[in-house]
Order: sequence, then structure tokens, then C-alpha cells
Amino acid sequence: MISLTTAPELQSQLQQCQQQKMQLEHDMQNSPRKPRGTVDFDLYRMKRVKTELQDRITKLNSVLHPNIIA
Repeated sequence: MISLTTAPELQSQLQQCQQQKMQLEHDMQNSPRKPRGTVDFDLYRMKRVKTELQDRITKLNSVLHPNIIA
């Protein structure tokens, strides 16, 4: 949940989430591939965390830059 904080703090959180997501994408691309037919739980965990980070980035962006249609 996003707490009520100032814009610079939200901007800092946004940058931190974006950096974490980029690092996770890099780790996913460079992780060793498992043989076909085996379950790669580490990859599934990384994908789940990446999705959670993307959701948080979207929420932070919507708070920082609201899309108000008048």
C-alpha cells in the first residue's frame, strides 16, 4: 500500500523500484537455463517479484502523475 508521503519520497521510491526491476530482468536473462521438462522455481519467483514491482511502479506513477480528464 502506498502511504501518504511527499512527492520527492514517492519519486525516490519509484526510481528504486525501477532499478530493482531492471536488475531482476538482467538476472532473469543471465540465469542458467534448466533442462526442458524441469520446473525452475527461481525463475517463477523472479517473474512474480517482477510483476509485483511493475504493479508498484504503475501505482506510484498514477499518484505522481494523475490522469485527470476534465
